[in-house]
Amino acid sequence: MIRIAKLDRLLTRLQAAIFVPTGTFVPLRFRQFEDSERAKAVTSDRRDWVAVDRDLVWGEPDGYYWFGGTVEIPSALAGKPLFARVLAAFGSVMGRSDPQLLVRVNGRIAQGGDGNHREFPLTAGADAGTQFDMLIEAGTIEDRRQLGFAVELCLHDRLAEETYYDLKVPLDVARLLKDDDARRARLLGHIDAALDCIDFRPGNPERFAASLQAARERINALYAEADAEAMPEIVATGHTHIDVAWLWRVRETRQKMARSIATALSLMEQYPDYRFMYNQGVLLDYLDQDYPELFERLQGKVTGGQFEIEGALWLEPDVVIASGEALVRHIIKGVRYHQETFGVTPKICWLPDTFGYSAALPQLMAQSGLEVFITHKMSWNDTNRMPNEIFFWQGLDGTKVPAYFLTTQKYEYNGINTTYCPDLTPSHVMGAWKRFSQKGLHDELFLVYGHGDGGGGPTRGMLENVRRMERGIPGCPRLKHEPMAPYFERLVERMTAEPAQFPTWVGELYLEYHRGTLTSVAKNKRNNRLAEIALHEIELLGVLARQAGVAYPAESVAMLWKSLLLNQFHDILPGTSIGPVYEDSDRDYAAFFATANDLRAQLAAALAPAGQHLVFNSTSQARDDLLLVPEGVAGILQNGEGKAVQSIVRADGSRAAVVPVSDVPGLGGTSIGLSTTPPQASASTLSVSPRHLDNGILRAVFDESGRLTSLSRLDTGREAITEGGFGNAFTAFQDVPIDFDAWDIDDFFEDKSWPVDDLVSAEVVETGPWRAAIRFEWRYESSRIVQVVSLAAGARQLEFDSFVDWHEHQTLLKVAFPLAIRTDQSRAETQFGHLSRPTHSNTSWDRARFETSMHRWVDLSESGFGVAALNDSKYGYDAKGSVLRLTLIKSPVFPWPEADQGAHRFSYALLVHDGDLQAVHDAAVRFNQPLRLFEGKAAAATEAAPLVKIDTPQIASRRSNRAKTAQLSSCDSGRRREPPVGLRSRSESRTE
Repeated sequence: MIRIAKLDRLLTRLQAAIFVPTGTFVPLRFRQFEDSERAKAVTSDRRDWVAVDRDLVWGEPDGYYWFGGTVEIPSALAGKPLFARVLAAFGSVMGRSDPQLLVRVNGRIAQGGDGNHREFPLTAGADAGTQFDMLIEAGTIEDRRQLGFAVELCLHDRLAEETYYDLKVPLDVARLLKDDDARRARLLGHIDAALDCIDFRPGNPERFAASLQAARERINALYAEADAEAMPEIVATGHTHIDVAWLWRVRETRQKMARSIATALSLMEQYPDYRFMYNQGVLLDYLDQDYPELFERLQGKVTGGQFEIEGALWLEPDVVIASGEALVRHIIKGVRYHQETFGVTPKICWLPDTFGYSAALPQLMAQSGLEVFITHKMSWNDTNRMPNEIFFWQGLDGTKVPAYFLTTQKYEYNGINTTYCPDLTPSHVMGAWKRFSQKGLHDELFLVYGHGDGGGGPTRGMLENVRRMERGIPGCPRLKHEPMAPYFERLVERMTAEPAQFPTWVGELYLEYHRGTLTSVAKNKRNNRLAEIALHEIELLGVLARQAGVAYPAESVAMLWKSLLLNQFHDILPGTSIGPVYEDSDRDYAAFFATANDLRAQLAAALAPAGQHLVFNSTSQARDDLLLVPEGVAGILQNGEGKAVQSIVRADGSRAAVVPVSDVPGLGGTSIGLSTTPPQASASTLSVSPRHLDNGILRAVFDESGRLTSLSRLDTGREAITEGGFGNAFTAFQDVPIDFDAWDIDDFFEDKSWPVDDLVSAEVVETGPWRAAIRFEWRYESSRIVQVVSLAAGARQLEFDSFVDWHEHQTLLKVAFPLAIRTDQSRAETQFGHLSRPTHSNTSWDRARFETSMHRWVDLSESGFGVAALNDSKYGYDAKGSVLRLTLIKSPVFPWPEADQGAHRFSYALLVHDGDLQAVHDAAVRFNQPLRLFEGKAAAATEAAPLVKIDTPQIASRRSNRAKTAQLSSCDSGRRREPPVGLRSRSESRTE
């Protein structure tokens, strides 16, 4: 048997002949510029730049360095094909390159550069004396120094390159086949014979070229083997996944996009058969803004069919935490951008990298005209392998959509993990078929290939590999290089025609991994929740104000949505980015809320007459509720009745005032007057001490550690807290995941924990008449937890306003409520409905769901009685038996060592109800969308009459159809239907 090591050695010699160094270097000078100085760098006079030598030390985190020089073609290289090769200390960290380059030749952007793309074409043959000016921007991310930087001219031998891949690709197939596979022996025989044709003796280029041609002719016999015709077919499309932010800031991603697209365009010019797909509208939009030259060339390739625009969403957001309305906007904005910019209507929901998939997605897809869902991330499950890769995914309302899981992995690998960034060797193609579990059902698969996150996408080598596998190699699936959309059109057509042949997965696609993303960087999740609510309020106020003659602020609203959608990217919102990303996000949110507050005030001013104030109710429920009023207000006058305000205390130490208002219509408001003279005080029906709260409906009792020992309904005597149990009990868990700190909560997190029960103080801070409250303060290590626990008159929920000054690392904080309820399931809100999940661990699938997601509420109920936890900014919980725990703080150290350090503000409530989830949902909406007070400035009497009146509690309006039509009508196109405001759901899936 021919030794493969011998063939590898000979091929290494042949590979060295592809790009041959000439010893001609570009004389370079360099200078560092700021990120904002790119235009200045391009036009700069380089005479004052520093000359580059081999001892140059450069590079720093977030640094941008420019190297420029002009090379003259010497007579010895005249007329010869030349590439330029960058010589730098390229490093590869988690799949990305450092440094990353953008290369200009004679003023034109020529290509990106990185550790995978070190060579770029210069000339097919230039006259002696021809000059080429080069300007290279080098961005550095890592905290390490670069030593030296050079650009050398290389001779390019295209015949050597073609021969090398003619032989290398089948050899890579042969090494993966079993020793007793006859195809292996035939392949090795062909390769050995072809290599024997090559004359490696130096000094005679014509002789070498003739021997290469002889080798290519000899190897043709291998590609003529008939075996490939019987193999399955795999469609391959070039791609580069780029995280909008992660271990780098958004501003750096804009450069990654330019470099990657420049490389893709360069390769398209060299390989007309190259097909490349990109999907994130936000980065295409950035490219248009930053590099219009590249964007124009890209548009030409879209028209020519080489560059495919697919993937409907504006970017790849987190789809577990983002609200339902936000997910609709991601689709609408992405589709509209692609239609208006490229004349393309995408049909694919492309989310390869997000951390689990909401059961609301199928109905959103179907009602948006999206035809198929694609990911690979579910292969990252740490416990169970998903049973199928091609199936129908059934969502909350019963809607089914085709779904596809990428199966690409190395052939040698025996685990379940797959990838969407392969370097496309035969091992990946053979591995994609090996990993596919439904071989008897379908024999055509799909994969994308190319380095991501700044690795530059596909390489010359990958494209050469594609061409050889397209020809057919015995033992390897046939490869077909084409765009992504045609493959999925064929797949969807078959699934539609033969639905009974394909299985169905019902409900959420829960990722058994990265469970900590529901909690990490809590401030960002709080900002996200508040921003989603603010946009809902602004859009409703905008439509109400338009009835009063105020122009709808469409441009401002669009900018606010754009900011929010960006910060819902799947490494920003989940809390898995570096600290500078959150510095940028904090600035984005500060600007967002400043604009939002001004807009709300301006719009609301038109809805109440001057001298009056508007009480605004953004929910669809008519409400009697407490209203926050400004400092100095002593009372209000509503419908001729005066009511005195009550001062309240917040957990962060601030104070406010509240007063009850009544009959505030949903999706509208009512006018009231404010008074600085207090009306007659009302009698209080509340009872409070440092150990109890009582409003005649509920009675809460606390122990000496501030824990809740009883929460009972006084009308029935029914107890909500398990006998002997402690509610509102904080526990700190050691949280040191094996792999990804900010991402993961591992199943052993409960192995080591400590109760947080060092009560510093408990004091009554409010006695009524509208609310009674106790302030508790606990100490834990270097941290402090303060809560104002309150009970309002007439309320059926106990509220916990919380301030935490947190200074622990790798510590998970949870709060527990052992409930006197017998149930085997929890129910938690998700987008446009809710999910039921088991509270037991009967199966491995049950055990793997030890940390799950909620939106505004999670509930444990039995017939006629239930307890729900409402929250204003938390997303992670667990429920075991009858113990419900909310996850409050995670505090990881990677990738941001200071994540979750410092102040946290959040609130949650415990609602006692009669087993009716409608009441739970309504209470959670009220808890998150308080009544708001705005000063009226209208010249004449006016009324914020609700635009919509809803006659059933099972429907809630996110915003008016009129507002949606005004802003989004351009998204409508022939076959596409815009998602409606309310999406009807079935059975256990309540919609709004």
